[in-house]
Amino acid sequence: MKSKSYNSTNAIRPTTTAQRKVRKHLNADSLFAAIHKDFQQIPDNRGANCTISLGDALMSGLAVFQLKHPSLLAFDKQRQKEPQNLH
Repeated sequence: MKSKSYNSTNAIRPTTTAQRKVRKHLNADSLFAAIHKDFQQIPDNRGANCTISLGDALMSGLAVFQLKHPSLLAFDKQRQKEPQNLH
């Protein structure tokens, strides 16, 4: 995945939004937007009947494993602890 580099002087220049200073490129929203943009560039070789784009599926995986569970093992242990809801 090709990462986007930012000019450090532009990245730390605060902008004012609703009377609060927000750094233009150093926040979670811009990080996730950059990741999503890179995910959209990955070629999707799945069948034509897929309803969820590959970029959206990868963002969901990022949310599960990066934001909630630190690893696949932690996810699997948590999944085994919780009862299955099949109703």
